[in-house]
Amino acid sequence: MRGGSRVGLTKFVSNDLGSSVGDIVSLNLSSSTGATEVLFALVDSSIKTVTGGIVSTPVGYLGADSGSDILTDVSGNQILSSSASTPSSGFLVTGQQSVLAISSSSVTKLDAKTGKVDSIIASKGTVPTGCTFGAVYRDRLILAGSDNTIYSSKMGDYSNWDYGGNVSDASRAILWQLALASDVGFKPTAMIPNKDSSLIIASRNTLWVLRGDPSGGQLQRISDNIGIVSSKAWCVADGTIFFLSDCGVYKVGVDGSGLAMVSESALPVELKDVNTSTTKVMMEYEKDRKIIHVYLKTSGGNDTHWNYELQTEAWWAVRLQNNHSPVAVCKHKGEVILAGGDGYVRKVGGINDDGTAIQSHVLIGAMRLGAVDKAGIVNMLHGVLGTGSGTVTWRLVVGESAEQASDNAKLAIEAYQAGGDYSGYVKHTDSWTAGRSLAQYPRVRSLWCCIWLQSTDRWAFEGATMQLKLSGRYR
Repeated sequence: MRGGSRVGLTKFVSNDLGSSVGDIVSLNLSSSTGATEVLFALVDSSIKTVTGGIVSTPVGYLGADSGSDILTDVSGNQILSSSASTPSSGFLVTGQQSVLAISSSSVTKLDAKTGKVDSIIASKGTVPTGCTFGAVYRDRLILAGSDNTIYSSKMGDYSNWDYGGNVSDASRAILWQLALASDVGFKPTAMIPNKDSSLIIASRNTLWVLRGDPSGGQLQRISDNIGIVSSKAWCVADGTIFFLSDCGVYKVGVDGSGLAMVSESALPVELKDVNTSTTKVMMEYEKDRKIIHVYLKTSGGNDTHWNYELQTEAWWAVRLQNNHSPVAVCKHKGEVILAGGDGYVRKVGGINDDGTAIQSHVLIGAMRLGAVDKAGIVNMLHGVLGTGSGTVTWRLVVGESAEQASDNAKLAIEAYQAGGDYSGYVKHTDSWTAGRSLAQYPRVRSLWCCIWLQSTDRWAFEGATMQLKLSGRYR
């Protein structure tokens, strides 16, 4: 019942991280002075950190086994430890005070305390290749995405992949799949760990929960129809997982209970059957405003993203500047952080987008103006905006049916955004200012209409009164 401008995007740090950000993740890092939450980014084949407003690239120096002495060469220069190259893209997870970059060719580990970067070399067995995402659960590195197999390292040792270990060792490395006892499993698409108690795993069309450890826990199928479309198409909000399936947005408890569709009667059609080969799906939860953000990133740009308000159960379409549209998303210090296509990281919050005013549109309607076979006239329109609200331009868009009025209004907005001519859709326009505006008399005749509200200011809509009268048979 209340519409207005969205919040903006504000640069998290003043410097860009590089030209191409692959992924971002937040890690709570311990130190002698206490724990500090640090933002890590995979960018331009390196891993960078953001802390205290400073962007830096960790460097690993060679030290003594005790960890207390820094080793130097004969000239007194600190000696760099041998480091592996970092992939240009990958899926970031955290565990054991380290950041792990999962790519199809290798798993690269950054020791967050020493800055040393190494590829994980198997101490036993073979590190799986071809995997595209993963998770750390019960101190196991779990990898998936290459086939229908789920690969779990030995508990506490991400380099041990010996699946033929002692069967009595509950911590041994293990292979498993998403299947009942007599079936062949589907290829996993997402994994969501819940502390050390459960792991939600999905394929494109099935949903499962593992309770306990892979070696001896219980694997239960939650649904054989609903799955998760991709590895980042989910978020956790106060003990509930929200995720995108082919049928729309669903929610389920972190323990696998209470699977249900979100806002079935008002789900945007754009969130059904998303083509993940051309669209990268990312989701995150903003706790302050209780909003689920669904980001749909394409290479072509001009992307439409979606916000879902938990309190009002309302969907809002959001369009960002192309270089602000996120290539990676994470939660950091309670804030939603976006890595843009221009290499900058931004947080959701503020009154504009890096100083650029936010263009906002709200449609009210469609509303019937007359009777079944009679037209109506909008004789008077009286609007009320929030106190301190900016100026809002209102326009009346009409049609011979509710569908036509709504379609015309959508086409008018799209023409406005593209800088084209939208006047053919609009029958009357005027503006409202903060508080109660004066009554206005548009005298527009039709069967149906929408009120199109538009502004580049911060504003809030409180209500409007429309006075109608019948105007004879509509031809």
